[in-house]
Amino acid sequence: MGESNEIGADDALTAAREALGRGDPFRAYDIASRAIAAGAASEDLYHQQALTLARMGDTQRALDIFRSAGLDRSDNPHKRALGARLLKDNGLDGDADQLEQAYRAYLAIYRYSGDAYPGINAASLALLTGDAETSSALAEEILAMPKVAAPEDYYDAATRAEASLLLWRFKDAAEAARLAITLPNCTVGNRATTVRQFGVIADRLKVPPGARRALLNPLRAPAAFHYAGHIFLPNPVEEARLSAEIDAILDARNAGYAYGSIAAGADILIAEAVLRRGGELNIVLPCIKEDFFAQSILPAGEEWAARAEACLAAAETVTYSTRLHYVSDPGLFGYGAAVAMGRARLRAQHLATNAFQLAIWDGERGGPVGTGADVLLWRDRGGETDVIAPGTIDRAYPRPNAAAAPPLPRRTAAILFTDYAGFSRLAESAYPVFDREIMGRVAEVIAAQRRHILARNTWGDALYLVMESAAAGAEVALHLQRVLHAYDASGLGLPPGLGGMRIALHYGSVYQSEDRVTGLANFLGNEVARAARIEPVTPPGDVYVTEPFAAMVALHAPFRFRCRYVGQIDLAKKYGAFPMYRLTAAKGNRRSGAVEQDDPTG
Repeated sequence: MGESNEIGADDALTAAREALGRGDPFRAYDIASRAIAAGAASEDLYHQQALTLARMGDTQRALDIFRSAGLDRSDNPHKRALGARLLKDNGLDGDADQLEQAYRAYLAIYRYSGDAYPGINAASLALLTGDAETSSALAEEILAMPKVAAPEDYYDAATRAEASLLLWRFKDAAEAARLAITLPNCTVGNRATTVRQFGVIADRLKVPPGARRALLNPLRAPAAFHYAGHIFLPNPVEEARLSAEIDAILDARNAGYAYGSIAAGADILIAEAVLRRGGELNIVLPCIKEDFFAQSILPAGEEWAARAEACLAAAETVTYSTRLHYVSDPGLFGYGAAVAMGRARLRAQHLATNAFQLAIWDGERGGPVGTGADVLLWRDRGGETDVIAPGTIDRAYPRPNAAAAPPLPRRTAAILFTDYAGFSRLAESAYPVFDREIMGRVAEVIAAQRRHILARNTWGDALYLVMESAAAGAEVALHLQRVLHAYDASGLGLPPGLGGMRIALHYGSVYQSEDRVTGLANFLGNEVARAARIEPVTPPGDVYVTEPFAAMVALHAPFRFRCRYVGQIDLAKKYGAFPMYRLTAAKGNRRSGAVEQDDPTG
């Protein structure tokens, strides 16, 4: 479902805005980036690219584009105001000076242009910088504008709601919010931004819970959810009952974004319900399609295969947690489910909405993989599960013949590769310095984190680590980044611009072995090879991670780390293009999103 690289600037801008509007910032960023790379650059496209990054929380990259594209000199006040928004984002991360700068920038643009968009942002930031009197005065000015007093567009109605909120007129704010969702430009992406900003203002004003719900609930984007359930034989009567219960839960939850597999029975029923109601279906397969069908669809009846194919054809995305054969490893199914759970939570983060799980489940714990394990993992990670009782479905389908056990033990793990930019250009006299200053720091990090490390190796400037979890991998990578960033590469005799460790992380299923040469613990398989292909395309000083790794972080450590999307990246040695993310530490005082009305042109 990709867009052509030959798309023109106008078409790319329209497609990117539509993707962002329906709550898919990843695709919006890819569309704008591909068009710019293909030579279709324009001020509007650069603005759209930077705005998309801002909505995803990647403030620094958005600022880099804003400045390099000259948007700070644009004749359009909305485009110039993006710079104020980015200052504000940094301010919400704890920089009070930048919050004040953002307020003054918005106010200057408002006084120059008379536009309500920078005006309402100036009013909100006046409140957040401690000037409630100016905030109220600006809000009153904006409410008096004809297009805000009688809004005919989502942005104007949302502006009316925000100004009313700043003036403590909570009923008026809720009424304007309900009006906003009936007007043109009411998109999921715009609503998500509004929910974030209203939430921060409501926090500052200590809005009572009832008034807060009345304001935010109508605006909230549809929920993202993970789905799971038992495999069973076809049964039209039971399927009709289950489908009705599925529809009732999806209605009650206002569910819109589904993530899960497509096994026979429950998965297919839920996927069909999502498609029937016009929702977005995202299918995650745990191994290659042919093996998945042989394990999880065909044994329960061939008629399920046609229904699964129809769901695959209609899905918004079909991805693989691994592109492996089944290799007699049932753990792949648990890993695939965990990736789907993490992706649901990533989507909920970007849409400022809720995430839940829907399971057709008999309530039994079961084994280490299966519906029971999926429910317990989701709940253990703090999630809510809506359970539908399976009733009298027939689960006595012939299980696939048990294959021989894998020749080596298998497990999932985080896999890290690094190298040092400029290492091949070192003078002979610099090698002892590199060994002491760079690899010495690396050794200290490994020693500090050794309880989480399952295997390690090094050669030259390269480092290879295998760690027990995504959270452990993220901690080690960012620790390496911090200690190496503190070293001045000029001490190695490298020219300016060279120096810095590339760090790449993947999470996947691997064989566990003992290295026959060194006698040390070792891990091998296609997922190790995939991790190795990421490091050469990682910018020095950054940490790049795969989508499965980002999903595991979102599931297991969402408050400790953030994964910022960087686009579809071509990996080394023609390995293919994959979605990649940049890993950072979560900012402890970061609010849930932006405190501004987003650009009406975005």
